[in-house]
Amino acid sequence: MTTWDAIQSWDLVLPPSRPSTYHLDCIARVLSVTDRVRPVGVLGSTPEFRDLLVEMGFTRIYVFDNNIGSYERMSRLRIYSGQEEFVFGHWLETLPTFDGELAVLLSDLTSGNLTYEERADFYCAITRALSHEGLFIDKVLTHPTPHLDLNELEEKYRRRALNIFELNRFSCEFFFCSQLLGIVNVVDTNLFYSELDNRLSHPRLRAFLREVPKVTPRDCIWYYGRSWDLLEGDYCRDLHPSAVFEDEDGSPYKGRLKLFILRKK
Repeated sequence: MTTWDAIQSWDLVLPPSRPSTYHLDCIARVLSVTDRVRPVGVLGSTPEFRDLLVEMGFTRIYVFDNNIGSYERMSRLRIYSGQEEFVFGHWLETLPTFDGELAVLLSDLTSGNLTYEERADFYCAITRALSHEGLFIDKVLTHPTPHLDLNELEEKYRRRALNIFELNRFSCEFFFCSQLLGIVNVVDTNLFYSELDNRLSHPRLRAFLREVPKVTPRDCIWYYGRSWDLLEGDYCRDLHPSAVFEDEDGSPYKGRLKLFILRKK
């Protein structure tokens, strides 16, 4: 079983772990001057991006994913149907076949799906797939500051209501931003559940731990944890930054999540 086979209830996942209205508005403003007949792509099956491109009038939309089950589950969460072409396969193999073709490539937290060793080849493949002046719009969870203190998080969630909103925040902060990341520099949900099971004793915290698999299941691996200082040097070195949007106030990823707008020159 792969990570995306384990995820069966994406409808319970909330922003910033998926695109928010704020993120979509930022992207729509950037794409407002893009020719709608030019080919555009989405890395992964993000339903919000696929619907946005349809609503903006793009007519040649490619969805790149190597998990058919995930693509089908995400498709059931869409507003629109069809109006796109599914490109099956690993990104490192499929993107180079679009040599210089894509005017836009959208990415929502995709880097965490690739090992740190694959990143340089991944960004080269993206650059190769873009046309001249093509845009790579990439939402990235960076770690420019120390990981969140577990003791402080425990104290915080002892006072939080148990609901889907707070479960999402619990997942974001404990699994993707906390000192747990320092164990092996990746999000290993089986390992993290084991660590938290041994650590959390308060009844409210135990209840969060019981319910949070609805949002972040076991048997998942994402490559987050290394400091952004160690990763930034290899990030899209052949693309030129046009803008960077910080995440909105109130987000559990505020200060860590960035929406990069990069252009191929």
